[in-house]
This record gives sequence, structure tokens and C-alpha cells, in this order.
Amino acid sequence: MRTNLRIYLAGVKTALASRMAYRGDYFLSILIMLLVEMAAPLITILIYENGASFPGWSMYEALLIQGVFLLGKGIAYPFFFGIVWNTVERVRGGAFDLLMIKPKSALFMAIVTGFDAEDLGKLIGGATLFTLALRRLPPPGVGEWLQFLALFLITLLTLFAYGVTLAGIGIVWIGNIRVYDIFNSLTNFGLYPAAIFSKPVQTVITGIIPIAILGSVPATVLLGRPSPGTWRAVGVSFLFLAGSLSFWRAMLKKYTSAGG
Repeated sequence: MRTNLRIYLAGVKTALASRMAYRGDYFLSILIMLLVEMAAPLITILIYENGASFPGWSMYEALLIQGVFLLGKGIAYPFFFGIVWNTVERVRGGAFDLLMIKPKSALFMAIVTGFDAEDLGKLIGGATLFTLALRRLPPPGVGEWLQFLALFLITLLTLFAYGVTLAGIGIVWIGNIRVYDIFNSLTNFGLYPAAIFSKPVQTVITGIIPIAILGSVPATVLLGRPSPGTWRAVGVSFLFLAGSLSFWRAMLKKYTSAGG
């Protein structure tokens, strides 16, 4: 475990050193990432400022859900979601073989070499929005915080599962970085309270495809009114994680290396 942590930290250090060689470009990229992530919260604020609302949700409750969602992405994207573009680019360029011959698993090495320093802007934006929204709401108790932390860990595991699945697709769907668009389109439902959607949609995003767990489910626990489908969402998330790892192994067997 310590060896793996040292290897991972070495990968992070290398990636940061590489980006810091061009500091102006790096900090501009972080700023752009931050502004892009703030688009959805800005729209939410405009909705409420113009007299509309999400039924049953105050503006800061809705922003808290978006803060949880963006905080999860802010942790996932720089620290392990880079496995997607890293795998796609290496397979397309013929460099994925270099990960296959390492003494560590290809999955682990894809994560280590896929750290994306630019996406730290997402983390800054998510943490800021989460903090600001929470300050405008009644403070959660210790029990709510413990439940939230447990569910937020599952949120990160679910995001990891999405990353592994999309990376697996990238092994056979060579060179198509559009998998990011697929992920973003699919998970945008997580930016909003699950309760505002119709019952069939709630069933899909809670009990079939783990989307509500990315924002709504952890946030409602923090607000003191847990979502009715919380346990179902947790169960589906663990099944999705197991399925994603199996899918990765299956796709890895289909990889024929740069030589064909």
C-alpha cells in the first residue's frame, strides 16, 4: 500500500512539474475550468432570482446539491478520472503497451500517469460552492456529517467506476475522446434534486444507473431529509463498480497492442 502511494505521489509530482513549466498557461487553464464548472450554479441562481424555483427546494439547497456534485468531480477529475483520456491517447498512439509491461497493473499505472493538474480548477469551484451553500443553511449535526461522508465516499467510488468503464470503452473504441461527452450528458441529471423529476426518471437515476448518488443522495442526507431511494442507490453503485472492473478486464483482453 505504501509503495503504491509513493508511486502515485511521484506521478502527481511529475505531472505538476510538467505543467508548472508554463505557469501562465497552467493558471489560465485552471481559471477556465473554474468558470466552466460555475455555469450550472449560475443558471440556478438566475432561475431563483427571476421568481422560478425547483419545487420544494430553496436556492441554497439546490446549490448544495450542485456543490456536492461538483466537489465529487473536482476530486475525481484530477486524481483518477484522467484514466479515460490517458487510455484513449495511449491506445491511439501505441504507447499503452508501456503500461502493460510495468510490474504494476495497467489500471493502476493508467491512473498514476493520468493525473490532470488543470482539473484542480474543478476542485476549487466545487469546494467553494459547497462551502458557500452550506453556510446559508442550518448546520448539520454529527450524525448527518458521518452519513454524508460515507455516501460521498460512495460518490467517489461511483465516479471511479464511470472512469474505468469509459477507459475500457477507449481500449476498443480507439481514439474517440467523445466518451467524455457521453459521461457529461448522462450525469447532468445529478446536478439537480432527484425529487423534481418524474417517477420513471427517479427510478432510472437512482435504481438503475447510479446518477443521483453523485449529488442529490449525499446532499439530502446533509440536509436532514434523506432520499427514499438512498439504500437502493448505494447498492446499485457497488454493483456498478464491480461491473466496471469486470468490463475493464474484459476489454483489456481484447487489446492487441500497437503491433496489431
